[in-house]
Amino acid sequence: MTRFTAGISALVLALVPLSGPLAAQDDPMALQRCVWSCLANFGPNTNPAYHACVERVCSGLSEGGGGGGQQQAQGDPTKGWVTGRTGSGVGYAGVDGVRGKTGLYYFCGRGQSFLRVIGIDGGERGMIVEVDGRQFPLRFSPNGQNQPESTLAYSDPVIQALQGGSRVRVLTYDGPVVVDAPLSGSSRALAQVISSC
Repeated sequence: MTRFTAGISALVLALVPLSGPLAAQDDPMALQRCVWSCLANFGPNTNPAYHACVERVCSGLSEGGGGGGQQQAQGDPTKGWVTGRTGSGVGYAGVDGVRGKTGLYYFCGRGQSFLRVIGIDGGERGMIVEVDGRQFPLRFSPNGQNQPESTLAYSDPVIQALQGGSRVRVLTYDGPVVVDAPLSGSSRALAQVISSC
């Protein structure tokens, strides 16, 4: 029982720094539940998608004063593309896709340049990145965390299209759309990451 309690305490302490600027709200547990939801869907806490989820979904809780923040944040077009750095210093820019469960992220730095689709398993597969109806067939391979990645240069036509389009979809060859997201803010976000490649 003590080991379980210590584990819960460690988890809460690990999540506390994320809630600093968001602490002023009516329901303090709403934020915690939101952070736990992001951790469950996009963990571990070293995954950029986890931090993007917390920023995109949980920040709406402080604005809305409690519950309902998730829906408000998802409907806000200014909360589209996010940028950041991984623990190893690689820059990334990305957007969450289908109801916050999937996403498309571009990583560049330290000799790496690739697109990653989050929220689906990383089996070897071909997928189509579609920008405003223009299709870019790409080959994806699983990374160490079983997430599909496609290695390409920052000057690749698909990256250029992502910077100039209005909507992106990622489709599997058997039909399902795994990411459907706006490209508002993508030009700035991708340019920021590319400038630090």
